[in-house]
Amino acid sequence: MKDGSDAPTESYYDYIVVGGGRPESPWLPPSLGLQSPGPRERGLAVREQQHNQPLGFTSSLCDPSPTSPAQRFVSEEGVSNIRARVLGGGTCINAGFYSRASRDFVAEVGWDAALVNRSYSWVEDLLVQEPWVSSPWQSAARRGLVEAGVTPDNGFTNDHLVGTKYSGTTFDREGRRHTAADLLQQANPEGIAVLLNSTAHRILFTSKGRSRPIAYGVIFTDSDGAEHKAFLSNGPNNEIVVSAGTIGSPQLLMLSGVGPKDHLQSLGIDVVIDHPFVGQGIFDNPYNAITSPLLLRSRCSSGSSSASPRSTATLYLSPVPDSSRVHPPQQRKPRPLRSEEAS
Repeated sequence: MKDGSDAPTESYYDYIVVGGGRPESPWLPPSLGLQSPGPRERGLAVREQQHNQPLGFTSSLCDPSPTSPAQRFVSEEGVSNIRARVLGGGTCINAGFYSRASRDFVAEVGWDAALVNRSYSWVEDLLVQEPWVSSPWQSAARRGLVEAGVTPDNGFTNDHLVGTKYSGTTFDREGRRHTAADLLQQANPEGIAVLLNSTAHRILFTSKGRSRPIAYGVIFTDSDGAEHKAFLSNGPNNEIVVSAGTIGSPQLLMLSGVGPKDHLQSLGIDVVIDHPFVGQGIFDNPYNAITSPLLLRSRCSSGSSSASPRSTATLYLSPVPDSSRVHPPQQRKPRPLRSEEAS
């Protein structure tokens, strides 16, 4: 791991990965990792983040300093939001909730079920722990969901199931956050180059001898503004992996000429591939916040006690599938996918 200014002007790799978060791990040697494009992109190295309570992640979201892992932005519709700008990506600023993909999704996209299961175990061993669910508020919320018909009660499981459950967390019992950057512990340091403070600007394509363009390199700049080029080595399976997040990935593709033709031309970008769906259909996950003031009693020096609202407890609820159906009992522990479920 080094600063982008220490990278050569031109270099060659088997794999080039743009992004610093969860999807691009594990790193495959010899590989190059770059930060995604974005205004005021810092490409910071991950810092150990210590939190006194599970919801302490909000301190990172509220940090506007230049070294903050979170970066505020406002969409064209005027909606304020936050994106990560740190090695480890969104796993460095989110609430730390972990859940596996649904078995139906794995089957629909045609992934290898056995490989998916091995990948889950590899990630969970390093990052995921069973949460400490002990407060009256958490217990009441869970019982309330079950009583309201959000059934069955699946207990603790990382599986994606209909009903009520509590799932894994990336915060350990000491309140320390574990991020996708931790997965670099499994990488071969001789086979990768992770460049910080490096902003990818464009993917290079060629159509020579092909019916469709193919990517062969990436142009990026370091913190001093100097330009660098990273190219793919000759090899049948070499590739560029774009995993720069929900915003960064389509942004980089469009800067590279892949996207809606009319939109690219209006910005003076040469069209490489007219793809009308790049950057479209993006939406955030809606949730409901239930906030309850808590009265904490404090004892005065005279020995008397007084009650005052000192904090709040908030429950965030995402939309759940139709809970009016009767569901059969589910296993509470994650079960391996059968190979036929991925076909």
